[in-house]
Amino acid sequence: MVPDGNLAVNPQTGQTTDVRALMAKVVELQEQLLAQQEKALVLSAQARELDRSARDIDDVKSELASQGILLADKTRENKQLHQELTKVTALLDTKLTETEELRAAVQELQHQLKTREQERDLLAVMLNEAENNQRRLEAVIGEITAHMNAKEKEGWLGRFKKQ
Repeated sequence: MVPDGNLAVNPQTGQTTDVRALMAKVVELQEQLLAQQEKALVLSAQARELDRSARDIDDVKSELASQGILLADKTRENKQLHQELTKVTALLDTKLTETEELRAAVQELQHQLKTREQERDLLAVMLNEAENNQRRLEAVIGEITAHMNAKEKEGWLGRFKKQ
């Protein structure tokens, strides 16, 4: 048999091989190699993206840890403020109670003051009436005395009295 242009003989083994089939196989393997290289590039890009995501996640974790610490500090501050507000509220409640008691005492004192003023006014009226009565009485006594003196002078003994 005469060798075909598409056939080749392997010098070491002496076997004949179809060159076209080998070329087709080489082309197929090159295409597979290109596809694998493309996959490798895509996977490499995905790996870089995952690395960036992992770094971002680490940054977020760090930020969350910082926020957690800050939140714990704020929680402590809020607890202290709450305790202080509770104390202030209790103090204000006490002061409010004292204020109410003082208001009641002031109202009682105002009532007593009004009562005393009414009593004073009544006593002033009574005193004025007593003074007026005494003046009238003194006027009446003065008139009676004057009348009696006038009668004594007019009577039969009045002539004997020295003037």
